[in-house]
Amino acid sequence: MSMRGRSPRPGTDASWLRSTLPLATCVLLVSTVAWIRVPLLPDLGDELSLSATSLGWVVAAFGAGRLVMDLPAGRLADRFPPLYLFAVASLVMGIGSGLLAAAHAAAIVLVASFLLGAGSATGNTTGMATMSAVATDDRRGSAMALYSGSLLVGQALGPALAGLLASAGGWRTAAASGAALALAVTAWSGIVGRRRRAEFEGEVRRRRRERTPGAPLTGLQHVVLYGVAFSVFFTVGSMPQMLIPLIGADDLGLDTAAIGLALGAGGLARVAGAFGTGLLSDLVSRRWALLPCLVLQAAGVALLLQPPGVHWWLLAIIAMSLGSSGHAVGATMLGDRTNAAEVGRALGRYRFIGDLGLVAGPVLVALVYEYAGREVAVLSVCAVLLVGLVSAATLLPETHSRLRR
Repeated sequence: MSMRGRSPRPGTDASWLRSTLPLATCVLLVSTVAWIRVPLLPDLGDELSLSATSLGWVVAAFGAGRLVMDLPAGRLADRFPPLYLFAVASLVMGIGSGLLAAAHAAAIVLVASFLLGAGSATGNTTGMATMSAVATDDRRGSAMALYSGSLLVGQALGPALAGLLASAGGWRTAAASGAALALAVTAWSGIVGRRRRAEFEGEVRRRRRERTPGAPLTGLQHVVLYGVAFSVFFTVGSMPQMLIPLIGADDLGLDTAAIGLALGAGGLARVAGAFGTGLLSDLVSRRWALLPCLVLQAAGVALLLQPPGVHWWLLAIIAMSLGSSGHAVGATMLGDRTNAAEVGRALGRYRFIGDLGLVAGPVLVALVYEYAGREVAVLSVCAVLLVGLVSAATLLPETHSRLRR
C-alpha cells in the first residue's frame, strides 16, 4: 500500500532489520542443526544395520515431524513471543540430536528424526511468520529474502559441518555437536537474550500494530498461492533431491563427488535467487518477481528433455535453483494481504501445503521414472509447474507494486 501522505518515522527503512536480524540468526542456526543429520545417514545405516528402505523411513519421519507441526506452529507464532518459540524449537531439536547420537536401534533413530522435523518446522514457521509480520510494506520482500537466505545458508553449513566432524570423530560426534549447537540456541533465546527480550518483543508488537494490509485475498486466490508453494516444493523434492542425482549417475556416468559439486552450485544459485527476487519484489512488483521464477523453474526442468549431456544437466540445476525462490515471493504476497494477528496461521498453512509437495514429489516422480522413463517423469514435473504458473498469471492480483505508483 502506498505510504504517500504519511510522515515516515526516522530510520524506518533500516529499523526493520533490528526486529528481523535476531530471527534470521535463529533460522540459520536451526536450519544448520536440522541438516547436520543428512550426510550421516550412510554411516548410521552401516553401524545399525539399517537397509535402504529403513533409511527411507528415517527421512520420511523427518518430513512427518514437519507436517505435524506446520499448522500448530503457525498458530503459536501468532500468540507467543518468537524468541520463546525458538528456545522451545531448538530444545526439541537438541533432544532429537542427542537421541540420534546415542541411538542403538532403528526405533530411536525414527523418534530422533521426527523430533528434528517437528523442531525445524516450529523454528522455520516462527521465523517466516514473524519476519513477514514486522517488516514494512516496502521491505517485506527483502525480509522474506533474508529469511530464505538464512535458511539456505544453514542448509549448506549443516552438511559441511557434519562432514568435518564425522571425519574427525565419527557420525555420533557430529550428531552430538548438533545437540550442543541446538542447546546453545536455546540458551541464547531463553537466557542470554532475556535482557533485551522485552525491548525486542515491544518492537515486534509495535510493527505488527503499524501493519496496513491490503484487501484480503479471496478463497480461490489463497488456493492459487498454496498451489505455488506445492508446485515449487514438489519440484525441489523430485528433481534436485531425487531425479537430478539419478540422471547424473545413470545417464551421465558421474561420480558422487561431481554430483555433489553440481548440487552445491545449485545451492549457491538458490541463495542468489532468494536475495535477487526479494529485492525485485520490493523495488518493482510482486508479480514481476513471482512469474519469472515459475517460468525459470519450469524451463530448467524442461532442459532435461534434451539428449543427455553434462552441460544441459548443469544448466538445468542452476535454472531450477534460481527459480525455486518463487515460494518466498508467494509467502510475501500472502503476508501483504493478511492481518498481522493471523500471519502465522496463514503461513503455517502455506508451509504445510509446500511440505506436502516436498514429500509427495520424490515418491510420485520416482515411480514414473522407474516405470515410464526419464522423459515422462520430466514432463510430469513440468505439468505441475505449468498449472501453478498459469493459475498465478491469471488469478493472482498485484499485492505491492512501485510501477503502479
